Amino acid sequence: MRTSVIKTAVLGLTVASTSLFAEATYSPHKYQQNDWFAEFGGNTAMYVNPAGISETDQLEFSAAFFSSISGEASQEYVSLTFPMDYKHTLGFSFFENGASIDGGKSYGEYAFLLGYAYRLMHCIALGIDVSVLYINQFDDVKQVTVGSDVGLSWNPLNSSKFGYLLVGVALQNIAQPGVSMEDDGGFVAPGFFGGDRDDAYNIPSNLNFSLFWRGFNRVIEAKAELSLIDVFHSDSEGGDGLNPEMSFTLTYYLSPHLGVRLRFTKEGYPVAGATVNVKDVSIFRYLALDLEMSHDDLYAKKNRGFIWAVKLTSRFGDTREEKIGEERYRRLKIEPENDYRAAMRLYLNREFLQAAYAFGKVQTKYPAFHLVDQAAFYKAKSFENLRMHKAAKSVYEDAIKRYPQSDQRAKYHFQLMNIDYKEGKYIDAMAKYQNIAQKFGESDVKADADYVAGQIKFEQGLYQESVDLLAAILPGNANYFYARYTMGIAYSRLGKFDEAENCFRDITEQPVSNQSERDLQDAAKVKLGHIYFSGEKADIPAAAQMYGQVQPGSPVYDEAMLGIAWSFLKVNKPDEAIKPAQWIIKNMPESFLVSEAYLVQGYCFFIKKDYNNAVKSLEQAEKRTEQPVVTVAARDSARQAFDAMQDEFDSVQVKALDLARQLPTPRVQSKREALQPSFDKANAAIEDYAAFTQKAIQSDRFESNRKRILDDAGFTLATVKTKMGQGAANSEAAQELESLDDDLDLGDDDGGLE
Repeated sequence: MRTSVIKTAVLGLTVASTSLFAEATYSPHKYQQNDWFAEFGGNTAMYVNPAGISETDQLEFSAAFFSSISGEASQEYVSLTFPMDYKHTLGFSFFENGASIDGGKSYGEYAFLLGYAYRLMHCIALGIDVSVLYINQFDDVKQVTVGSDVGLSWNPLNSSKFGYLLVGVALQNIAQPGVSMEDDGGFVAPGFFGGDRDDAYNIPSNLNFSLFWRGFNRVIEAKAELSLIDVFHSDSEGGDGLNPEMSFTLTYYLSPHLGVRLRFTKEGYPVAGATVNVKDVSIFRYLALDLEMSHDDLYAKKNRGFIWAVKLTSRFGDTREEKIGEERYRRLKIEPENDYRAAMRLYLNREFLQAAYAFGKVQTKYPAFHLVDQAAFYKAKSFENLRMHKAAKSVYEDAIKRYPQSDQRAKYHFQLMNIDYKEGKYIDAMAKYQNIAQKFGESDVKADADYVAGQIKFEQGLYQESVDLLAAILPGNANYFYARYTMGIAYSRLGKFDEAENCFRDITEQPVSNQSERDLQDAAKVKLGHIYFSGEKADIPAAAQMYGQVQPGSPVYDEAMLGIAWSFLKVNKPDEAIKPAQWIIKNMPESFLVSEAYLVQGYCFFIKKDYNNAVKSLEQAEKRTEQPVVTVAARDSARQAFDAMQDEFDSVQVKALDLARQLPTPRVQSKREALQPSFDKANAAIEDYAAFTQKAIQSDRFESNRKRILDDAGFTLATVKTKMGQGAANSEAAQELESLDDDLDLGDDDGGLE
C-alpha cells in the first residue's frame, strides 16, 4: 500500500514544492507534503488517495528506497495490501524519512499507516486511513502525532477496446498531524481545518486529484495529478494557501515485461526510469522492479544533486476474481455438497430427526443445488422412518409441486403410496398404484410399487393376484428377497408346494448384501425345512439340513431349533431331540414357540419312559398355550394409550416440520432443543405401540397352532397319567402311543416367521 502521509521536514531535507513550476510559497520552518512517493507509487494504491488500495487485486507487498547520491538524505517505505474480498481491502505501510547533518545528529520521521477501502459499487470505492507519526528532531525533541486521510476513486472505464481509466479525489490530512513548537515533545494532538494553535502548527491539508489511464493493449500508461496544497490555510503560517501543483507520468512498454518511463514531478524536475517484471515465478505471482533517476538541479536548485529511487513490488496468492470464484463455487457447490453429505451421514446413522433438520437446511439454504430434490426425498424419508407420516406426506406433496421436472417425482408418488399401505389404507394405496403404473410405468419405481401392491393383495387374501404382481420383481431389485418370500407363502396357501419350494430356494441361492436379506434367507431355509418335513414324501434329513444352516442370532433361530427337535423326534431319537427343545426353553423364554418346545420335551420324556418329567413338560405346554400371549384387554389398553398420545404426536410433527424448513439459527436451534423432550416422549410411545403391534401379529399367527398343541399335549398327558396310574396302558391307549411318532407334525406349512 502506498497511501498518504509521509510528512517531511524542510529542516534537514529542504524539500519545497512549486506552484505550477513556480517558487515555493512556504516559510523554511514549515512542513508540506513530499510527493516523490506519490508519483513513484504507481496506480493501484496511489499515495495521495487511500481509496486507491481498492484496485489492488492480490496480496501485494512493496518496498521502495529513495536517496540522494551522497546518501545524506533518504526515504524508505514498506507496504502490504490485503484484498479481503470483492468489497473490502486493508493496507498497512511503514514510512521512514531522514537525513544527517554536521555534528553527528540526525533527523527522522517514522509513519505507521493503517488503511481501509470499501467498494461502494462496482466502479466506486471509498477509502480512509489513520496514521501515527513519530518525529525525532535531531535527538533534541521527540514527539508522536496522528493524522487521517479520506479519498474516493472512480473507475468509469475498463475494457479491452478503450482501456482502463481511474479517477481519484482525496482530502489529505483531514485530521492534520501537529508538529510541536515546544522543547518537551511528547504527544501532539491533531488539528482540524487549519485552525491557529499556540502549542504546534499543523501539517497542511491537501486536496488531491488524479487521473490514470492504461490502454492500447497495456502498452501505454499515463498519469496526471493535481494537488491543491493547504486548503485550510492559516495566515499565521505564511504563504497563500490553495497552491496548485501538477505532475505528469508516461510509461511505454517495449514488451509485457519491460517498460520505459518519463515523469515531470510536482517538485519541478524531470525523471527517467524503467520497469521490469516477471510473472508466475516460484512463490510470486508477479514480481516487478522499478528504477528512476534524476538531478534536481536540472530545473530548480535543490542542492541535492543526483537522486535515485528503486522499488520492488511482489504479488502473492489468488486474485480477487479467483477468491470470489472459489467462494461462489464453495457456496454453490462445495458447501451444499458438504451439508448434504453431513445430512446423509445422520440419515445412515439413523439419527432421523437431526437428518430431517439437516436435509431441510440443504433444501432451504441452497434452492439451486443440483441435489435439492434428493434432499427433499430424504427429509421426508427421515420423518417416515420416525413414523411421522403426516410430516412425511407434507414434504412429499410439497416436493411434487416444487420440483415438477425432477427425476425423483416417481419416488415421491411411491412413498405416498407406501405410507397409505403402512397405515392400512389399502384402497388409497392401490389408487396411487394405478397412477404410478400409468405415469411412471417405465421407471425403476414401478417395481417397488408392484411389490407394495403385491403385499396389499396378500394381506387381502388375494394370493394369486399377489403372485402375479410380485413375479415381475427380478434379482438385483432391493425387494427381490421379500417378494420371493411372500410368493412362497402365497403359493403354500394355494397348495402349490412345488412353486413355493422354488421361491424359497431362489432366496437361498442368492448372495446377500445386508443383514435384513441374511435374516430373510434364514427364514426361507426354515420354510424349505417345513416343506421337506411335511411333504407327501417327507425328507427328514433334508429338512434337518435346512434347519441346521440357520445361524445363532437369526430371528428364526428358535424356529430352526424346533424344526431340528421335531426331525430327531420323527426318527425316534429322543436324546438328540430334547436338546434343541431345552435350549429354546432356557434361552428364549419369550419366544412364541416355547409351548411347542415343552410339547416336544414331553414327547421325548414319554418315549424314554420318564413319565414324571413328561407330565411336567406337557402341563407346561398346556398352560402356556391356553391363554393368548397378547390378550384382548392388553390390545385395548395399548390402543387407548396410543390414541391418547396421537394428538400430542401430531403437534410434534407439525412443529418438527416447521423447524425443518428453517435455517439453523441460534433461535431455531433453541426451539429444536425445546421440542426434543416432547418428541422423545411421543416417539417412545409410538415405538412401544409399534413393538406391541408386532407382538400382537405374532400372537395372532400362533393362533393357528394353538388347537393342535392343546390337543396333542392334552391327549399325551392323559395317556401318560393313565400309564402312570395303571402301570400299563390299556390296549387302545397303547396302540395310540405306539403310533404317536408317525403323527408328529410341525403344524401348518406357513407357520412361524412371515
